[in-house]
Amino acid sequence: MAWLNWSRWLLISWLACVLSLVGCSRPSTPEAEIRAWLAQAQAAAEQRDISALRNLIAEDYVDKAGNDRKAIENLLRLQILRQQSIHLFTRVRTIEFPGPNRATVSVAAAMAGRPVARADDLVGLSADLYRFDLGLERRGGEWRVQGAVWEPARIDDFL
Repeated sequence: MAWLNWSRWLLISWLACVLSLVGCSRPSTPEAEIRAWLAQAQAAAEQRDISALRNLIAEDYVDKAGNDRKAIENLLRLQILRQQSIHLFTRVRTIEFPGPNRATVSVAAAMAGRPVARADDLVGLSADLYRFDLGLERRGGEWRVQGAVWEPARIDDFL
């Protein structure tokens, strides 16, 4: 009976250690954190999860076009409502760090109604192509978009 209690305690202790390591593990570099943040944003968009997308936007978001967080949420919601299915193909162009908790990211994104496996698939496909220049800031250990500029992209932006 004592052996059973010991093995149960050992199993629970092992599980607690594993879960704490998994819960605390973070990408090892700021660039890896940004790439994970971008993957999270892409997954949320493809799943049409406006709540998850909203969580990636800073409360004090503002961009050069005068949009605040609420305006960007409405733009995202409109885009999600317009599309029956969303498939994104993205290409990170640059990631730079002007400060320890600030990053600028340039990413090309193609939004299509069907999966896109590679840049060559974009030729002849009806897809919305954009280049986003994002300003990110890390607060409380989490990256949030502070501002963005976007414009139409070209196929060259994905190569």
